[in-house]
Amino acid sequence: MSASSAAPPRMDARTCVFLVLTLSVCVNAFACALATLPIPGLRDARAALGLFSFRAALVSALLGFLYRIAYSMKRPPSYTLAGFKAVIDPIVDSNGFQLSAYALIFLPGRPIPSVLFPLATCAAYQAGTILNKHFGHTGLWRRVGGGTFFLYAQENMHRAMMTCATMEISVLPVVLAELFTPRRSFARAFALASLLRRRCSCADNTVFRIKYTYYDAGYYHRQFWSMLDEKTAPAIAKVPPLAALVRAAKARLGTTSARKSKAT
Repeated sequence: MSASSAAPPRMDARTCVFLVLTLSVCVNAFACALATLPIPGLRDARAALGLFSFRAALVSALLGFLYRIAYSMKRPPSYTLAGFKAVIDPIVDSNGFQLSAYALIFLPGRPIPSVLFPLATCAAYQAGTILNKHFGHTGLWRRVGGGTFFLYAQENMHRAMMTCATMEISVLPVVLAELFTPRRSFARAFALASLLRRRCSCADNTVFRIKYTYYDAGYYHRQFWSMLDEKTAPAIAKVPPLAALVRAAKARLGTTSARKSKAT
């Protein structure tokens, strides 16, 4: 039998689960973005759609990450504290766990459509990978340019992941600004700040079931902070108290990263 007539790969149960959940993230993220459009006379409907689709996207992403963690979890080498730590530490340092925490931080609050961008982008890459693998041989996939678009997305994955890191971090000013409004949540602000600090040292280069084409999640987060530091350093240097605060924060982050690297 020739290669051209070979049967397409069969989609197993795990692949079906990831396809359904990642498509749900993408569809609901798109619906949430649509709900922000100022359509006259549909204010209540837009608010209801925005809230439902926002939470549905977060829950779908959360289920996908937790499903991957559940079936990838290994048995501890020994039933001791050290044995359990050897199993738990890689999970806590993974993209799946950290993005699950990211989803949980925003699940109870008001819809913030930009929160969904990193999740929807990763979900789109996973769904696209599955569709291209299992339907890339079909005429419909070729006619709509699915293969060409998939290759373009793969070639530019590092740019997409850099944008995801930027969007994750850009939510922090929104959450901090809300501290001065009735919607304030000090717990959410603290949780997000702690998560973003941990993201800088994330050495995981997989999300859902796909691998990054370049680098890991922590690299993109460090790149953002490095670029921000480069742009703002001249202005900060003119305000000594602020410069001292920034130096203290850098020292703290540097100590944490060094301790973590030594541990691994």
